[in-house]
Amino acid sequence: MADRRWVLLPLSARAAWLQLTDIGDVMPELRQPPAGRAVQKDELCRLLAANPDELQAALQHLLERDVMEKIGTGYRLKVF
Repeated sequence: MADRRWVLLPLSARAAWLQLTDIGDVMPELRQPPAGRAVQKDELCRLLAANPDELQAALQHLLERDVMEKIGTGYRLKVF
């Protein structure tokens, strides 16, 4: 990936970013959620077949690098 943030991410965050980008192609609310309906962490866990604790660490890195954005109690993919 050509994005400079890529090399700074641990492997779990890289994998989540790639998978979320693919999911965003068929789930537009991940990229542009309707008002008050951002994708929740438990739904992200289900979509990625991930353990909530492991996903939390990856999400934290993606939030810090401005790849994901917290919207209310959910999340939005900002970079795809």
